[in-house]
Amino acid sequence: MTEVPSGTSEAELARGRQLLAAAAHLSAGGFFEDAVSRAYYAIFHAACALLASIGRTVRTHDGLRAAIAQHFVKPGLLDAKYSRLLSRTSADRNDADYAAIATFTAKDAEAALTQAAEFVETVAKVLGQAKT
Repeated sequence: MTEVPSGTSEAELARGRQLLAAAAHLSAGGFFEDAVSRAYYAIFHAACALLASIGRTVRTHDGLRAAIAQHFVKPGLLDAKYSRLLSRTSADRNDADYAAIATFTAKDAEAALTQAAEFVETVAKVLGQAKT
């Protein structure tokens, strides 16, 4: 295990990348709802990395969305499309985790993975932690 101090932007971003990999494995195994959920959590932890970089934390998913909009989208540090993505994927995660009748396809999971990967790497660039 790579040790990164808990609560740091580095730790949050590392967790986001780990969850992105988990989502890919779940999708490959046909567990599309779980892949969509893990893809959201990859985005969630990347967003938490942004907040950690400015010494902020939140208690709720709604609080996370509001804080990202206020501290990163509004000042132009992050494109507004990522704020919308955070909201949309949060709703998908909620359905994937709690709606017994919700069905996600391979195409849905692939889209979630692609969007999560873009979000995570965009955050890495904002933080100056992009993989080279």
